[in-house]
Amino acid sequence: MKLEIISYTDMLSFWKQGQRNGVIRRLSPIKKGFFSAALNYAKIKGKITNRRLIDMIEGVVDQIRMNTGLKMLRRGLERVLGLSKNIKMMRIFPSLKKWVNDDAYVFWLGTDLFVNKKLWIWV
Repeated sequence: MKLEIISYTDMLSFWKQGQRNGVIRRLSPIKKGFFSAALNYAKIKGKITNRRLIDMIEGVVDQIRMNTGLKMLRRGLERVLGLSKNIKMMRIFPSLKKWVNDDAYVFWLGTDLFVNKKLWIWV
């Protein structure tokens, strides 16, 4: 995300999104307290410009924004990176080069790994 400035309204929208999808409940008490304190600080000051503080806030925001679809896509991308490093497999399956560039295939790999939790394909 790499923000230069984060405003109170941005932080409040992330907080509300986290409350709606239940992520705020699953955050550790320290992260929840930190984000709440940063939210109150931003309410007083209007915006946060400290780079270190913004980096810490972005870490919590990444957890808040992480939903199931993003988890599946991220797992699929990890698997595609593993597949693309295997040169022998790329020679055996030349169509694999086309598949790894297809978003639907990447998402399917992540979904498959997310649902089965087994690495049955090309272990």
